[in-house]
Amino acid sequence: KTWLFNNKKKKERKDMIKYGRKWTPRMVVYQQKRQEVLKRIEDESRVKPGDPGMFKHYQAVVKIVMAELDDDKLEKAKETAEEWSNNCPPPEIQAQVACKKGLAYMEHFLNEMWRQCGMRVFVMSAWKNEKGKVLFGM
Repeated sequence: KTWLFNNKKKKERKDMIKYGRKWTPRMVVYQQKRQEVLKRIEDESRVKPGDPGMFKHYQAVVKIVMAELDDDKLEKAKETAEEWSNNCPPPEIQAQVACKKGLAYMEHFLNEMWRQCGMRVFVMSAWKNEKGKVLFGM
């Protein structure tokens, strides 16, 4: 009985959270023209941003916006994607990520420190939101 269970291949544990992001030109164009993309989705499909049906139209609208770009702007988007991947995105995008994923990143770090080291960690965080207001939490 134990022989069967001892000789099976062990699965390697993967992190649930991937820190950082590899930016693509498509993601850069979406971030830079976010309001235009959301407005087009709302105008063409009458679906408000945030509704579940929005994602059905998202790919098509971003594809149209990408097709409307000339070669210079597309090349600039590629360069921007490379820069954001290697360094960091601008503060507005950092603020969006902090609001959306900051808490999950901290919880994951705390749980891993407890699991790996048996260590309790206290985290105090502060960040600026999209409007520039300083927020903090513990």
